[in-house]
Amino acid sequence: MATEKYKLTKTFVENIPLSLNKQTFYKDSELPGFALRVTKTKSYIVEKKLPGGVTCRVTIGQHGIWTVVQAREQAREYLLMIAKGINPNNIKKETTATIKQDNANSKQIPSLHEAYIFYKENRTLSQSSLTAYDICINDYYQDWAEIKLTSITKKMLLDRFSSLSKRSPAQANLSVKFLHALFNYCSKHYLNDKDEYIITTENPAKIITQNNSLNKIKRRRTYIRSEQHQVWANAVVNSKWVGEQNNDFRAYTNQDFLLLLALTGFRRTEAERLEWLNVDLAFGTIKVTDTKNGEDLMLPMGDLLWHIMKERKKHATGLKYVFTDRSGNSHISDRRAVRVKISEECGVPFTFHDLRRTFSSVANSLAIGSYTIKRLINHTSEDNANDVTDGYVQVSFTDLRKAMNLIEGVLIPNDARALILNREYKI
Repeated sequence: MATEKYKLTKTFVENIPLSLNKQTFYKDSELPGFALRVTKTKSYIVEKKLPGGVTCRVTIGQHGIWTVVQAREQAREYLLMIAKGINPNNIKKETTATIKQDNANSKQIPSLHEAYIFYKENRTLSQSSLTAYDICINDYYQDWAEIKLTSITKKMLLDRFSSLSKRSPAQANLSVKFLHALFNYCSKHYLNDKDEYIITTENPAKIITQNNSLNKIKRRRTYIRSEQHQVWANAVVNSKWVGEQNNDFRAYTNQDFLLLLALTGFRRTEAERLEWLNVDLAFGTIKVTDTKNGEDLMLPMGDLLWHIMKERKKHATGLKYVFTDRSGNSHISDRRAVRVKISEECGVPFTFHDLRRTFSSVANSLAIGSYTIKRLINHTSEDNANDVTDGYVQVSFTDLRKAMNLIEGVLIPNDARALILNREYKI
């Protein structure tokens, strides 16, 4: 540097001509070590020896981007660092590397839609979960599909939760639980090329889940009461359906669908998707594989249900599903009209899940053991972490079949049972 010193001011700096062939330094008279370097551009620098005697020169930045005042303040910070033995150039390199890595990570952070595809490809999800999550993505968060996961803020989620709660408190809860699980999973499984996590922001759903802000949903407790069993069962077995008057086995699809729900306690989707490969007519067992808790459920059929399945199978050659749609290629779905019609005919309002509660309630009224009931409706020990005995009690198939027949005897009166047993099918 030249030994001459100058008071670096805005006017002084701007009046200095550029130097195309060499670099010239103008040392500040007020702050030792602070200077202006002039080449094809004008840049502020600091220069000072480290405690070991090695000269350390640090570029602050270009004039025009930095003012003299700003550059002088930054120079003071750098000079203090150098006096302490810290080379600011090393800090700048580390910062630059961090910024580059952050930028690279940012490019790899998935959008909400991409995160969901990743989630589905790497998780084992039941069909019912997939259906629910698809609704979350395609409806509740449809306008967020291209937003990066880390750009979803707490306020955004609070506003969306409030809006969804006006439509359906339960579905609003589902949307938050879904996003919470999705964000957590992606946080643990999205890595950069250095095996570092690239999603490091806090899960925005925590603002609701951890603050106990989910909607309070009153659990439904409705079921078909004992004095309503006969009228309900008779309405089911005597029902007639437009377009199903030929007495082939499909004429009884709606009847048998409702009877299956009532006589097994299956969930609606479990019954709709039931396949013949999971019905063993030789040994009288029935199995569902796409259950809510992820564990297959195999049950012995009661005698009446076993008879129904045998008769349906006689006329179901080549069919995959027990209950097919009109094409015969897929399973039935959305039988709300069936439920509504039976409710109107018998005067007993009910939901499909009410039939599950009815099944459990009848079992309880028959003094069937609680562990047998849990086995019948596929509740596992995880449903009650305090019940250590559950892991020791083994319920035999004999006990289960006995229970199934007892429940059939209560739910289906003799006259309704006779109608079922005396059906005549036309092929």
